[in-house]
Amino acid sequence: MYILATDYDGTLSRGGVSQRNREAIERFRKAGNLFGVVTGRDYYMYNTLVDHGVEFDFIMPFNGGMTINTEGRVTADYRAPNAENIICEISEMMRDYDSWLGCSVFKTHYTFHPHHPKGGRSCLPMDYTFAIHDFSMLNTGCSSKEAAAECAARVKERFGHIVTPLQNGTAVDFPPRGIDKGEGVARYAAAMGVPEDNVYCAGDEMNDIAMISRFHGCAVANARKEIREAAEGVYEDIAEIIEMILEKSQNP
Repeated sequence: MYILATDYDGTLSRGGVSQRNREAIERFRKAGNLFGVVTGRDYYMYNTLVDHGVEFDFIMPFNGGMTINTEGRVTADYRAPNAENIICEISEMMRDYDSWLGCSVFKTHYTFHPHHPKGGRSCLPMDYTFAIHDFSMLNTGCSSKEAAAECAARVKERFGHIVTPLQNGTAVDFPPRGIDKGEGVARYAAAMGVPEDNVYCAGDEMNDIAMISRFHGCAVANARKEIREAAEGVYEDIAEIIEMILEKSQNP
């Protein structure tokens, strides 16, 4: 049995999931293998895959901090404590980037903005941060990749004992400390009894590098340079990666 865990935006989906990729995933699963999506998105990635007719065995939202099975049931849920009111503190940091802070707690999402401390149509009052005891992931968006990298570094220095900052282009995700896509995939493989040498991962951005470098890493053609360099191979799409794994399984 093999596992293929892939990022969604920019990897499996490039303006949508192609019919070629959907058919390849179906072949992969019919051969007795496990396919899943590991993403920075939230729980409702489940609805997205179902609505687009993409077959899967697992979904890991929040960069590996949650695992969802084919029926939509959450089988793993890791959270970070709102220690030192980290939600308010990081939101205040966002003043320097003229940005907001998103906070996901299981299936619920909140938005805070330091320039609107009393809240408004699109954000909650900053005082509400004290009512949140733990969270699945925080996230924000910056004006450039350089600003995002700086933001991630600042949060890591101040709150690296609570969260793991992961840059994804101009966005930054903050899952619980110790959680990243590689760790999420490793825990799933162990639970399913699949040896790590039978695990393949595909991605295109920096928040994918933990799983790309930990397992048999595959970069898609549009991946950024760092991902292509960290991967074992570069492929046109998920379908090509699946064909490679299936061929290897028949000729070990």
